Amino acid sequence: MQGAKTTGAGLESVIDHPGLRGAFGAIMDEYARAAEDFCRVLESLPPGSLDWTQSSTDPDTGSVRTLCAHVINAARGYANYVREARILPKSGERIDAQTIRAAREVRDRLAEALRYTEGALEGLYDVDEPTYAAIRFQVRWGPVYDPEMILEHAIVHLLRHRRQLERWPRPNRSS
Repeated sequence: MQGAKTTGAGLESVIDHPGLRGAFGAIMDEYARAAEDFCRVLESLPPGSLDWTQSSTDPDTGSVRTLCAHVINAARGYANYVREARILPKSGERIDAQTIRAAREVRDRLAEALRYTEGALEGLYDVDEPTYAAIRFQVRWGPVYDPEMILEHAIVHLLRHRRQLERWPRPNRSS
């Protein structure tokens, strides 16, 4: 991996190369922190919480289980945008929510998606901003992004869904 390491304590469970210098080193460290936070909140929920549901018009957010699959699939999708723009191999693999049986599996699969993202960034860690900003691609929801922008979006995506887990309506125990 290019770029000298600076620091990365505790991020090794989610990415292979924490603490790299440069914009993408910083972004990947923050992405790993956001993933850790999401997983920490998920793992703090009681047993059975993957089956919690809430009213939602979005099928990706109707249950904790579907939300977790959505987060994992989105992380892989963001990496695929970068991979496609850089003409790198990409995977169309998607996680079926019903295959998620435990919170630990979410951590493992999300870490796999972030490591997949690290691979998408190979060779970009030491380039200047004009070089990586020239890698442009349109995302399915409309805007044109570059690798830095899509990964900043990926970080906020995890933060928003971590907050959603924190605020998830708890089932009524009185029944």
